[in-house]
Amino acid sequence: MGAVLAVVLASVGYVLWSSGSGASRRESPVSRVTAAGRGASAARALGALPAVNLSMAYAPAGGRPVTHANLTATASGEASGTLHEPVTGEAAMAWSGGRLYLKGDTDFWAQQGPSYGTDLTGSGHWIAAQKRSGRDTLDSFGVNAGSLSPRSLAALVRQVTSDPGAVQEDAGTVAGHRAVSYRARGWTVLLASSAPYAVLAVGGEPLDAGPVRPAASAGGSDKDSGPYLVMVPKPATGGQAGAARSAAAQAAAAAVSAAPSGDAVSGSQGPDFTITDNSAYPCATDPCPYSLTVTNSGDEAGEATLYLSFPDLPDQSHPLGTLEPGQSQQLDGMRPAPAPAGQTVQHADFAWIYSPALYGPDPGVGSRLHARRLGPDAVSVAAPLKPAAAKLLDLMTKNAPVSDTQAGDRAVDALNEAAGRGWLPTLAAIAGSGRLQNPQDLSEVVRTAARLGDQRVMEQVAHLLKTDPDAKVTWDGAYRADGGTYRADYLYTSTLNGRAVRRAVQVQSVDSLGEFGALTGQDTGQLDGDGPGAGNSRGGKAPSRFERVLQMDLRPAVGPLFALASTADLQKFVSTGREFRQARENLCTPHGGGSRFDRLVLVNESGNHQWTDLSKLGVHC
Repeated sequence: MGAVLAVVLASVGYVLWSSGSGASRRESPVSRVTAAGRGASAARALGALPAVNLSMAYAPAGGRPVTHANLTATASGEASGTLHEPVTGEAAMAWSGGRLYLKGDTDFWAQQGPSYGTDLTGSGHWIAAQKRSGRDTLDSFGVNAGSLSPRSLAALVRQVTSDPGAVQEDAGTVAGHRAVSYRARGWTVLLASSAPYAVLAVGGEPLDAGPVRPAASAGGSDKDSGPYLVMVPKPATGGQAGAARSAAAQAAAAAVSAAPSGDAVSGSQGPDFTITDNSAYPCATDPCPYSLTVTNSGDEAGEATLYLSFPDLPDQSHPLGTLEPGQSQQLDGMRPAPAPAGQTVQHADFAWIYSPALYGPDPGVGSRLHARRLGPDAVSVAAPLKPAAAKLLDLMTKNAPVSDTQAGDRAVDALNEAAGRGWLPTLAAIAGSGRLQNPQDLSEVVRTAARLGDQRVMEQVAHLLKTDPDAKVTWDGAYRADGGTYRADYLYTSTLNGRAVRRAVQVQSVDSLGEFGALTGQDTGQLDGDGPGAGNSRGGKAPSRFERVLQMDLRPAVGPLFALASTADLQKFVSTGREFRQARENLCTPHGGGSRFDRLVLVNESGNHQWTDLSKLGVHC
């Protein structure tokens, strides 16, 4: 893994394009053709296409995860393509006849409201997205894909570039083209600065009254910014248009309702094993016979192993093979009498079922959870997520004494909260790595993230562990070194070209350039141990020999000019732009004490961009 990938955001896996170097942000030295004239030329070419290929990033309201899409939208209003969630989960999508159709995997549906991980009956086949108040219920991609036709996009380009109040700016170099940006009516359009003025990118909030319309309610609170969409259009051929129409028609023909009855949902819960004790009681012989019947009362076949625990005897495992729905298997055996002849004693016998479908591939997970009286139904999720939930429960509790029942309660509460927010697939990716260094903190970390409604660091950690097989991460927990205790959003160690890498990372999401400066001051103070909480158990000062990294994630709402900018263009914008003056000042400690951190990382849709020499950004400490 190279240094650039060390702290890259999960969403960057779906890069819209790679742009080159550019010039400073100033009035663009374009030709004498008016903005409206350039827009009209671009719109004519775009509107005449049979279809358009779109790479897209959609940020729902409320700071929720960014969904990426690659789709083809036709002139006649159909669309087909693929949706990707930040860490794991994807779906084929189609739009036909004003309806959205989806064919998603389990991880995709586990991240979609309102059911999240409790209803996964749509996994693996085409479904018609449920309607609510006339809108398709897929808030993670709330765009009317029928309004993404070449003609609709052309209308949007004309609308923005012909607005008398449009703000024009130099956009640097985009996809090999010198570019100019126009902002008006809540939308931004990037055009090539020379004829034929190709449309390079478009960004804004879909509105009912506009050419590009929403297909879901905005969601979030009144204080949240609305959803934001960034699109990179490329011409599509007639053959691609035909393929998109055909795919959309096939999806519509194959789709079923996305709203099965409650009985259908509750009845589709995979294998479910019950144990019936047939043993005579009390036992009057020595040894005592026992007889148990295991039945699969679920609706799917499942492999089962019966575990028996008798007083003063080692636990016994009895593989039963695969039981079909409704099938039973009886186990008979003998065990020593628990009491001397003619006497009775109280004793406890335990029997439980281990199944990979419930606990995953490691029987030890089931054994440890059973010892805590935590069964596979402790977390309210559908059958496909039960192994992930069990692994997470085990990870959160296995370092605590079995007698600590509160540890189990905290873990169950945290995971039920996470499941209700669609976080289980991301948490499962973290747990599956085996390289989270503070699993004992995981319950509290998840509950804190839920309280703040903030999953961005979770996504960062999951992506890092997924892409760097050497990374070991401490996520929002105590890192002890050199006799001290340190915290950051996450600290990690890895190797790069045979050399040790140690980094303490603070992460901040940026939805508006107006907040960039204040956020840099907030996080750099924490990295340097001078921010809120410094000097106590929550202080953020980095350990010695750890590189202090400030990572600023530029979400799509910053607009396509910055969401898609190259390293060279970002460097020009930050070093010269008036809106970045506060940030440049905040990156230095007061009174000439040097920089507050060792590395700045800006993450946007074109990749991640890093600086260790801050003078290149106009920062002179």
